[in-house]
Amino acid sequence: MRALIRPRFLVAAAVAGVAAGLIGIAMALLLGLFESLFYGVTHGGLLERLATAPPWRRTLAPALGGLVAGGLWWWLRATGGVADVEAAVADRSGQAAPRMGLARPFLDAVTQVLTVGAGNSVGREGAPRLAAGAVAAKLATRLGISRNEGAILIASAAGAGLAAMYNAPLGGAAYAVELVMVSGMRRRGVLVAVPVCLIATLVSWLHSHGRPTFEVTSPGLSSGTVLGLVLLVPVAAVLGVGARRVWSWMLAHRVRVPRWLPAAIGTAGLVTGLVSLWVPAIVGNGRDAMEMALGTGLPGASNSAAGAGLVLLVGIVALKPVLTGLTLAAGATGGRLAPSLAAGSSAGAALAIALHACGVEASVAVLALAGAGAVLATTQRAPVFGIVFTWELARAGAWTLVALFAVVVAVTLLTTPTYYSHLPQKIQNASTN
Repeated sequence: MRALIRPRFLVAAAVAGVAAGLIGIAMALLLGLFESLFYGVTHGGLLERLATAPPWRRTLAPALGGLVAGGLWWWLRATGGVADVEAAVADRSGQAAPRMGLARPFLDAVTQVLTVGAGNSVGREGAPRLAAGAVAAKLATRLGISRNEGAILIASAAGAGLAAMYNAPLGGAAYAVELVMVSGMRRRGVLVAVPVCLIATLVSWLHSHGRPTFEVTSPGLSSGTVLGLVLLVPVAAVLGVGARRVWSWMLAHRVRVPRWLPAAIGTAGLVTGLVSLWVPAIVGNGRDAMEMALGTGLPGASNSAAGAGLVLLVGIVALKPVLTGLTLAAGATGGRLAPSLAAGSSAGAALAIALHACGVEASVAVLALAGAGAVLATTQRAPVFGIVFTWELARAGAWTLVALFAVVVAVTLLTTPTYYSHLPQKIQNASTN
């Protein structure tokens, strides 16, 4: 514990937080730049760019982005690969702080953002956490920080990169502690992760101005919404477990020969582009799909409009996990956080529309947020992160937080036996790899 309050460690933590904040800003700006380049539209969000771009461009943009990204990953992997954050944190060899380098992680991070900006279905959160973790590793090495403290700093910086990109400091800290840190460092690590993520988030306000990622009005309690939350539990459990298994299978069978990456990722991008002609919100990391789900209106909507919205949402639920898995299987590097949020929020919104058609008034926003958090918690096997991060995305009020908490806990209890039943096989696989 004393090592965490030494001046050089405190300096490293502060600098890592500032760097993570600046990286979050840079990645957000870079994402907008790539979207404008690939879709030829310089204003609005990704869905607005798609609505303006011609069909041929919408089809070919993800394919072209996949070709370019595949070429860059071909070179990176054929020349030694890139050390990731998890490997650096888990590495127990030696006494010195883990080394990651800077140039290769930053190039990999830019390639990830390029892939998402072109419209490919994969998360963007891996880019800022990788770049921020690499900066923290360099700081730890330069300042002579020990291996254990260096690992804590790297994990905290990775969470801070996520926090800066989504304006979610507690969610970033929960990610660092629950998903990146390994056994034995979490109790001390939380004391580092929280302030580092807070610093990164404050720096990111230079770009986000402190606004939450989604603007949501928190409704009051209603019997229809409670019924919807109860019905959402098994839906989110099946969707979360299903998405995780699809992604695990796809990753186990992914393209591993570097020279095939451009063609494979380009083909996955072409499939995504073709699907986007019918389901536009399927493109990108999933942020726009979640925004659409949260913004789906019910009162006063015509039956035809509600029906069209329901079909679109169900399309996202069914296709987003598959296209994300296809992109990962093609060899792309990217996250699964935003795709999880997109699928879960769409499922919750679709359930609210279905209940409305049956004469039950249920809040779209509450069910969408609860579905997003439950699916995220299930795919990542991280309930605390799922609750905290999802709520921070909208900060929709105490009642919504209670609803989110209840659904995530229920889904976690429902899916935990499924997880633990696979532990013997996981242990056996780990011992043979």
